[in-house]
Amino acid sequence: MKILNKKEIKKIENKIYSIYNSDLKLSKFAVMEKQYKKEIWLSSKNIFKLDLKKFNISSLGMYLGRFDKNIKLGVEGSQLVGEKAKKNVCEVEDVWNFIRGFKIKPTKKIKCDENQYVIVKYEDNIIGSAKLKNNQLESILPKNRKIKSLTKKKMPR
Repeated sequence: MKILNKKEIKKIENKIYSIYNSDLKLSKFAVMEKQYKKEIWLSSKNIFKLDLKKFNISSLGMYLGRFDKNIKLGVEGSQLVGEKAKKNVCEVEDVWNFIRGFKIKPTKKIKCDENQYVIVKYEDNIIGSAKLKNNQLESILPKNRKIKSLTKKKMPR
């Protein structure tokens, strides 16, 4: 993992602002990048008080998102950016089908661009991000975060 300098952090902040109109300040965090995946991770600056050479670390902190030509925010990244976002935000009522991974129609769009990753809200809760395509939201939740069913299954004995 590479620790980003102030110039690189400012570039990420500017990209977030241009897409979501959210002035997220990352200077209070240690900002790191997994270079081969273009993933951005945030951590407390106190992490540098530890001797990290003793550990075999593949990731550290909170996953903000993947930053290449587009910004693909993770769930926690959506919540962090979405607090102040005034653009590319969609509201939904069918939260059940969204968290199951189905395509759904947004009930309200706030300055959304087509074929863009948007922040998804249900009432006052930010529940993740999705790609807005043909006026439908395509969930990008990872498989391990999707809910398949709420019915209880019997455990084998």
